[in-house]
Amino acid sequence: MRFRFIALTCALAALLNARDAGAQAIPGWMQKSFQGEQNGDLITLQREVEIEGEPGSANAGQKFFADVLKMNIKTGELIAEGNVVFQTPTAQISADSVVFNTKTKMGTFKVASVIAELGERGERNPSMFGTLEPDVYFYGVTLEKIGPDKYRISKGGFTTCVQPTPRWEIVSGTATLRLDHYVRLSNAVVEVKDVPVFYLPFLYYPIQKDDRATGFLLPMYGSSLAMGSSIGNAFFWAINRSQDATFFHDYMFSRGQGLGAEYRYMLGPQAQGDFRYYWLDEKEAIINGQPRQPRQSKTVRGGLSQNLPFGLAARGRIDYVTDLTVRQTYDHNFYNASNSTRSYEGGVSGSWRNLSVNGRYAQNETFTNSNYSTVTGQTPGFTAALSGVKLGPLPIFGTVNAEGGHSVFITRFQDAGRDVEDDRSLIKTDVTPSIRAPLSTLPYLQVNATATYRTTYYSESLAEDKTQIEVPITRNYGDMRVDVIGPVISRVFNPNNAVADRMKHIIEPTFSVQRRTEIANQDRIPTVTGYDKIIGGVTQMSYGVTNRVMVRKDTEGQPQAGAPRELLNVSVRQSYYTDETASTFDQSYSYGFGSRPPSAFSPISLTARATPTTPLAIDYRVEYDPIATNTSPTLLGMSLNGTLRAADVNFTGGWTRQAFTQRTETGGEIRANNFIQTSTDFRIKQSRYGGMVSFYYDVAQSTLISQRYVASYNAQCCGVQFEYQSFNYPNNPNQFLIPKDRRFNMSFTLAGVGSFSNFFGAFGGGTY
Repeated sequence: MRFRFIALTCALAALLNARDAGAQAIPGWMQKSFQGEQNGDLITLQREVEIEGEPGSANAGQKFFADVLKMNIKTGELIAEGNVVFQTPTAQISADSVVFNTKTKMGTFKVASVIAELGERGERNPSMFGTLEPDVYFYGVTLEKIGPDKYRISKGGFTTCVQPTPRWEIVSGTATLRLDHYVRLSNAVVEVKDVPVFYLPFLYYPIQKDDRATGFLLPMYGSSLAMGSSIGNAFFWAINRSQDATFFHDYMFSRGQGLGAEYRYMLGPQAQGDFRYYWLDEKEAIINGQPRQPRQSKTVRGGLSQNLPFGLAARGRIDYVTDLTVRQTYDHNFYNASNSTRSYEGGVSGSWRNLSVNGRYAQNETFTNSNYSTVTGQTPGFTAALSGVKLGPLPIFGTVNAEGGHSVFITRFQDAGRDVEDDRSLIKTDVTPSIRAPLSTLPYLQVNATATYRTTYYSESLAEDKTQIEVPITRNYGDMRVDVIGPVISRVFNPNNAVADRMKHIIEPTFSVQRRTEIANQDRIPTVTGYDKIIGGVTQMSYGVTNRVMVRKDTEGQPQAGAPRELLNVSVRQSYYTDETASTFDQSYSYGFGSRPPSAFSPISLTARATPTTPLAIDYRVEYDPIATNTSPTLLGMSLNGTLRAADVNFTGGWTRQAFTQRTETGGEIRANNFIQTSTDFRIKQSRYGGMVSFYYDVAQSTLISQRYVASYNAQCCGVQFEYQSFNYPNNPNQFLIPKDRRFNMSFTLAGVGSFSNFFGAFGGGTY
């Protein structure tokens, strides 16, 4: 009995050794098989075959599984059938059968599907793929491996939405796929939830490792009263990691078409720029029952900033359109649509210790209506400042400010059908030296005295009839000022409530007195801009008080860890003038410059800022005239603005009211208004749902001027977004805006191929 057991054990060991010996019969491969035979160079394995490349060999990292596997050890040709699985370090192929060459690593799989990794998972940006890993899945009736990471697919499809039931896929007749690079498909149909969405005769889909790939972006569909139905396409060119370009084409079925391009670069924090160009060719059309003649227009927008040697920096900006009505017709941003200006500027600036210099070339054209505009700016100009220079051993500091250049002021209008240009541009140079002495630096009382002398040269002046003539003039005057802050009074409380553990109330009175000397030739000074108007021979006293409430909330278990926060800040201020005319041209008040009737007292200005919680901030400003007349309102103007910035929701809203029209520094006008505007955007459920709601309401005319709704849904690896917007401008003979318009836009998003905003800022200028 013992002998029989030993004999059985030896036979079993011999059988196992024979199987192991057979497993080593394929050079470079380790194998496991229940049955195997060799006929010359051909080895046949059956029944749950598994072979794996030996470490260190050319087959390392590869595995084959099949019901039947035949391999020619001389040529390296492998034929496998039945439940075939081929594994590499980055991909797994499942097929009914395969003919494969283990030496060239090329082969053909029948009825196959592949799941592959797109590069190293740690290097990928998961936000591009939602919450899924960065994998790609593709399949086909015939799948040919024609390179180390290149496949040819026949009668199949692919998707980067790797889950049991992909939310989207692209099916095609033939396709070529290169891992970490691209997929090229012919006769492609994009399907979402097995529903065909659109057909493309050719599609290039990027699946690059660095998430930046050249290719076509998904088209965007839109419709509006002004534009009609339209479809927008874009081609993205990933030049390198620091540069890219996008080319736009918009086809408006009944209005015409537009072509555009955008170039962006970022070589460093202070070496970046972006430029956009758009050409629009519009057909003759009927909009809101009114005929529109055919027209062409060009729009250029952009900006740059660039560090230069020797501590210099260059900057530039342009926002120019040949026909301003194009922007007001199509722009989705209400501010841009209602902005009646076009401008460009560039400059070089530098700073060295106490000296700063800025060279500038700028021009701004503001349109009151289609027949009247004002051009302002400096072509060119410069500013320089030498500040904080201590003069001698005493605590006296000197400052010199200088400004000069060619100041532009041109009025363009039509008179009896003729184009008229009134050019009042001139050369202007201004130098202002000043000295400052801190008379008190006590924590509760600060007193500073400043003496300034200002001289300004104008290449032209005003004649007695107020016309501008080419006779130079120089304005000189002195300015002396004393500023007092304090005495500051404070008191600390310990409320120990939900808002604060400690609270500090600070009362800070302010007072200043200023004396400006007489200006002998004041009536002959040209007003190139509204702020050239300065009244001499006047004494001005300003007084006010500021209340601050500071709070501290300790972190649990860490007393004194909470940083102090300003809960409330309220300031009240007013000025008195010995010359009533000076109150009309005081730049320190927001409302009434150049428009308010003369008065010995300025308006009462109240500003308040409250931050009940860190994400929430509320700002309020109002100017009240206590000496109102029949032509001057009591409430000059007010503004109320609030912001709430939380993790998932951002809210901004405001109410502005101005009682009369006033002139701006650039020569334009801010008309009397009463508006309420809000904007809210949100992202919830890990950004799966998102959107934006905004509106602009004219309280004075009880008109909802603008409303906008954006909604998006992102299901991990695909999504869709919609936008609806409407404009309803009040009838105003001085404006030339399109009175009414309704707009609708729709776009799809796929993982790896994002949607885009058209040139006029659909979807808020980005993807939601």
